[in-house]
Amino acid sequence: MVNEQLKARLKLLNEHLAAETRYDIEGIMQTYEKEAVVLINGSVFSGLESIRKFHERLGFDQNGGFADLKVGEKRRYVSEKAIIIEQTLSGVHTGTWQGFAATGRAFEIPVCTVYIFGPENKLAGENVYFDAAQLLRQLGAAI
Repeated sequence: MVNEQLKARLKLLNEHLAAETRYDIEGIMQTYEKEAVVLINGSVFSGLESIRKFHERLGFDQNGGFADLKVGEKRRYVSEKAIIIEQTLSGVHTGTWQGFAATGRAFEIPVCTVYIFGPENKLAGENVYFDAAQLLRQLGAAI
């Protein structure tokens, strides 16, 4: 049987993922604790403003480097300390991202995200891992 804390965390994570699907930046941000930290392949985004800017630059507000962003869930692993999801991230490179001008190319990459929760059952952090070289190859950048 799933305890109440774990139920609350699963509910919040589902709200977070649904907000990403809707490109609802406010909804995304409401799922984080005030002092949350997001690590993307080792790059640190600390605090709500930094996390918001990361999501906006990527395109989760429909104005960043990528359009038609989709996060597809493949497998979910649930524990008392974290929820880990094997995902795919896909989209189209329609704006400048990390210094690369838009290519118009579509991409789809595997991603693994470890979602960590705080005492209020909000996201205290995300540790996101993906093969950046694979993404750059799909965008046509020389590696």
